[in-house]
Amino acid sequence: MKVFKRSALALLAAVALAGPAMAAELQLLWYVDGDEQEQKLRGMLDEYTKLHPETTFDLQITPYDGVSEKFRQFAASGIMPDVSLTSSMEPVIRPFLVDWAQVNGPDWINQFVKGWADGAKLGDKVIAAPLDVTAVGIFYNAEAFEKAGVPLPAPGVTWDEVLPVLKQVSEKAGVRFPLVWDVSAHRYLTYQFQYGNHIYSEDAPIQVAMDDASWVTTLKHFVKITEDYMPPGLWSGSSSDKPYDMFVNQQAVAYMSGSWQIGSFNDGAEFKWQAGPTPKGTVSSSNVGGNYLVAFNTSKHLDEATSFVNWMTSPEVQAEYAKTFGLLPANKNAPAVDYSSPDAAAAVKGFQADLENSPRYAATDQAWPEMQAGVWDAVKASVTQVVAGQVTPEEAVASVRKAAEAAIAASQ
Repeated sequence: MKVFKRSALALLAAVALAGPAMAAELQLLWYVDGDEQEQKLRGMLDEYTKLHPETTFDLQITPYDGVSEKFRQFAASGIMPDVSLTSSMEPVIRPFLVDWAQVNGPDWINQFVKGWADGAKLGDKVIAAPLDVTAVGIFYNAEAFEKAGVPLPAPGVTWDEVLPVLKQVSEKAGVRFPLVWDVSAHRYLTYQFQYGNHIYSEDAPIQVAMDDASWVTTLKHFVKITEDYMPPGLWSGSSSDKPYDMFVNQQAVAYMSGSWQIGSFNDGAEFKWQAGPTPKGTVSSSNVGGNYLVAFNTSKHLDEATSFVNWMTSPEVQAEYAKTFGLLPANKNAPAVDYSSPDAAAAVKGFQADLENSPRYAATDQAWPEMQAGVWDAVKASVTQVVAGQVTPEEAVASVRKAAEAAIAASQ
């Protein structure tokens, strides 16, 4: 009898332990633009938990600029989150990423916007799930234009045409600066795209496709813009000014950023703003970007992690996510997004048009995995070091070429 009682007690204890163990708290690494976006995200996570009561979330918010450092720390320690938001799958974390071609089959990735879907591929593997797509483009302070009595730029306007107009509005409306521009390789590369320049060939086998002379000329033009139209020190790193804050606080007439700002402006901007039309160079171009979700194969809750990612990237949920945050869904099968704000809807429509009008290389330069192996850093440095007087434009472009060639060599 005593043996039976001990066995029964042991069984009850095992059941008691097994109950909580079946519940999964997924650790999520995410970045947001402000408290309001964080609350919206938590609302979507709560929605998932209502559908799957056994799954809860430990949400860890980190600055976007700190994600790369977090990934390096993960790789060094071997301790990973279950799921992370990211805009790139850096080489240091690739061995730890779930292959979605194995989870969902090789055709699963085809339901997403091609340029961004291609960026999720690594050989025969699919190492990320596309969550949203973004377009780089310009925002205007429409109130400043109205105050200055100057019409907003028309579609098809060039940079040479629009820059004097921005300065005129700045002076007449009493706005400190004509233009602010995200200090980002992704945003700067858009300017090179607009003058026909890109880094890699559009088709395999991958080759460096840079016209160095054209790159140098375009870089010089961009540096001149930073000197004549932007806050001093913005692109040299000597200023603490943040472009987003300056635009929201009406200290800049125009802001070169991207579609991911739509939701934030819609929620927080206390003035009338307009997205686009984005000026062009010799061609019209945006820059295909966005966010992915990655799941780590070290997860103790791998089934729950992959289920959550599949839910987030499903057509219906992507439409909801896009509406909530003012983004563009990456899933081509997502139903039409009913944006609650006419301004947000118009902005999204404009950015979608920018993407459609972009050259193919605006997607393929992002899609090649080689871009993530140090090339982004070289692209950003090509501007910041020239602005700071540390290198010549020719030396800066040569460093981009060197990084691009080294990335190809390292991948072979």
